[in-house]
Amino acid sequence: MTVAVPSLTATQPTPIELLKQKANGTAHGPNSGYLTCKGVDDDYMYELEASTDLPTVDALGGLAFDKSIDAVAVAQRWLDEFAAANEAQDGARFAACFSEFASWRDKIAYTFEYRTFNGLAKVEEVASDLLPTVKPHSFKLITTPQPKVEIPYPDLTYIQVHFGYTTHIATNYGVVNLIPTALGVKAWTLYTAIESLLDFPELPSRDGHMTGPHAWAVQRAMDANFDDADPEVLVVGAGHNGLMTAARLQALGIKTLIVERNKRIGDNWRNRYKALSLHFPHWGDHLAYMPYPEHWPTYCPAAKLGNWLEHYADAMELHAWLESTITNAHQDEATGEWTVTVNRGGHGERVLKPKHVVMATSLAGLPFMPHTPGEETFTGTLRHSTSHDSSRDWVGKKVLVVGTSSSGFDTAYDFARRGIDVTILQRSPTYVMSLTNSVPLLLKNYMPGSDCPSIEIADRLGQAMPAGPGESLARRMVAGLVDSDKELLEGMEAAGFRCYMGQRQTGTITLGYTKNGGFYFDAGACDKIMDGSIKVEHGAIDRFEGDKTILTGERVREYDLVVMATGFSNTKDSVRSTLGDDIADRCSDIWGMDPEGELKGAWKGTGVKGLWIMVGTLMHCRYHSQKVAMRIKAMLEGIAPELYLK
Repeated sequence: MTVAVPSLTATQPTPIELLKQKANGTAHGPNSGYLTCKGVDDDYMYELEASTDLPTVDALGGLAFDKSIDAVAVAQRWLDEFAAANEAQDGARFAACFSEFASWRDKIAYTFEYRTFNGLAKVEEVASDLLPTVKPHSFKLITTPQPKVEIPYPDLTYIQVHFGYTTHIATNYGVVNLIPTALGVKAWTLYTAIESLLDFPELPSRDGHMTGPHAWAVQRAMDANFDDADPEVLVVGAGHNGLMTAARLQALGIKTLIVERNKRIGDNWRNRYKALSLHFPHWGDHLAYMPYPEHWPTYCPAAKLGNWLEHYADAMELHAWLESTITNAHQDEATGEWTVTVNRGGHGERVLKPKHVVMATSLAGLPFMPHTPGEETFTGTLRHSTSHDSSRDWVGKKVLVVGTSSSGFDTAYDFARRGIDVTILQRSPTYVMSLTNSVPLLLKNYMPGSDCPSIEIADRLGQAMPAGPGESLARRMVAGLVDSDKELLEGMEAAGFRCYMGQRQTGTITLGYTKNGGFYFDAGACDKIMDGSIKVEHGAIDRFEGDKTILTGERVREYDLVVMATGFSNTKDSVRSTLGDDIADRCSDIWGMDPEGELKGAWKGTGVKGLWIMVGTLMHCRYHSQKVAMRIKAMLEGIAPELYLK
């Protein structure tokens, strides 16, 4: 049942306002500038046009779900009506299943693209356009996990429902959050996503017995050479994005070749700074088809991950040309046909004609190192963080690390652990959080002992919430996290380090779309800052003069080593350096939030036919590689519907 609860007044403070009020009392002391400070403009690379309002009890006129309600029955009634609207191909009836807070996020299932539609009018328009061709049917309630009432905050209640259904080309998965309204139970948010192509599922396991003239190892080497046929898909880069995408493609029977410039698969992790471990527990980072074994380190060392990627490529029988680079790439814009020349190092050149090219070269673009006047006169050592591997050789020296995102913190921490005189130069405020308090919030569905039934369901839930309401939920979560991290944040402020609550006060959430960084999960460096082992300066390097480093404000310092942890350029620069100006100029923007709330350029159409951009974390890649692979398969088999672009 739904129940009316005492209305929450419109003047009730938000969680963030409560925190700011506490800052004037005893809960947050004088070092609480992080509550009001801004490190990034709210609208930096952010174009979201959707409402971020939540269907709070007050907004719903005092209506809320009670825990005693039969959530399964409520879910079934809503799904029956939603199914009837789909099967009747009735857009108005489809939209009538939603509340005024309507937000629908689709991953290929209806639109064959990544789209989000906000508002009842838009939902009705899209449904009216697509239902006659998509022909959704065979809706079925999923009871693992079972529908249940969720009450994340006292003023917000909803029932989360999982369901499956079929369209003209695929089986699909849906997640809907239902809320009580004066017109009955309606959808607040809807997520729909493709799961498997009906006529082209993943291939079954091979028998493995030798049936041809060649032994397994010989045949594998022959297959990897592609002597008899070009690959259908060329993947550039053998990091986790390239490998998982290739594994997904190969599982669908698509001939796939990876081109990697390094000597060994995994060198992109092995060759980073020696102290690096992943910043988050590995629970959400399992590779597609091949989870980590039991007793894997909670925070995986980078070199160990590199070895695992190499093992993954071998175990999944992926085809990779190592120490190889693309020397020329051309696409006939009219036909979409690719011609790619690959320098195979000691094996000569090959000209390939793949149908699709996947760029998976890095999380971002190229290392960014701003030019500083006088750097050619600097008598010390100046390098980008990607060229720095260890603090071992700098004992007894003075070091400056420029930049306060994860790489800057890790680098400074490595020096401080050896007792080296190190200073970190902070250019703008940084979002900092403890692992103790952030992990249970951000990885709750992946943690050992979670009630989430599987990692696949956890991945779906991680993608299900549209960006509009997701922003408001993130703001509330971060407000609670900041309160829990009060001692850490005030200690950092007292040490002279400036913190803030992330872009739009959403912690890592909006920053993940825009800067792809600008935050730090405390892996030990914060203690070193608070105890003075890592000194803090503010501003920027104005110029170098011989052995002098002049900071803004004419502060003269002397350092033996300056490490520029200044991040990377846009991913588009990687496209340009690999595929050339023509392709890069035609490619859409990459990174940043589009008006619907989707990430620009990645995992979807790029504006260049047959070009795909794979970026993101291991968790992101495990999910999105499946979707991209199915889109490519549908296109190769001639069953891909027309993109919905309205």
